[in-house]
Order: sequence, then C-alpha cells, then structure tokens
Amino acid sequence: MPAARGRSHSLAPEHLGEAASVAMLVCAVGGLAIFIAAVAMVVGGLTIGSAYAGNAPPNLSALGMPQIVGGIGLLVLGGGLVLAAVGLLADVRFSRPAAILLAALTAVLAAAAAAMLFGEPRRDTVLVTALAVVFVVFGGATVVLARSSR
Repeated sequence: MPAARGRSHSLAPEHLGEAASVAMLVCAVGGLAIFIAAVAMVVGGLTIGSAYAGNAPPNLSALGMPQIVGGIGLLVLGGGLVLAAVGLLADVRFSRPAAILLAALTAVLAAAAAAMLFGEPRRDTVLVTALAVVFVVFGGATVVLARSSR
C-alpha cells in the first residue's frame, strides 16, 4: 500500500488564493515601479532649468510644471497601488475594492496614453508597447481581483 502524500502547501495567503495573490504581486511591483518613475519625473521637472546652460527661455518656470503635476499624480497612484497590495496581503477591510479600483485606473490610463501616443507621426514604439503591456497586465489583475472576490 503506497504512503499517503501530503497536500502541497501554497505560498499564497489562504484568504487570497493563487490567482489573486499573483494579481496582488502585480499591483505591488507595478505600483513600486510607477512610484519610482514618478519620483524621477518630479525631479526632472524641478531641475529642468539645468538643461539650459546660459540661454534659458523666458518661461522656464512654467516648462517643468506639467511634468511635476503629472509626477505627483503618478506618485499618488503608485503609492496607492503598493498600499492596496499590502492591505490585501494583511486582509485589511476594503483593500480589495481599493486594489480593483486602482488597478483598473492604471489600465485605463495606460490605454489612454498609448492611444494618444499611437496617433503621433513620430511615436516611440518602445513606450507604446510598454504602455500596452501595462494595460494588459493591470487589466488582467483587475479582472482576477474582481472575479475572485465573489
């Protein structure tokens, strides 16, 4: 008589399951990447004056403002994604709807940005492809988190 095999244990938390834990990991890693890129955007916007050695344009203070505002928005989005993923891991109340909302918002923003860049005559294909990947990954995380909450 063969020996009974023990059930293999998953590394995923019991309250999440396999698929939702992968979606949580996507939110955490993607949110951290967005946060780091947002810090770089804000720093680039604040230091835009250093690009003009001696002949600065008269509207130099306004040149970096869209980059700073966009970077702050992405800081909030990336930080929210990381916090939602940590909340999911800790089984905090309302963390799943927050993660679903932020992942869906990220997917929609990536799709909108890719669509805007796709219409340009001299578009950066690497950036458009990266935004398409972000759309697919965060869209999938949204679907998985929304379906596994039932």
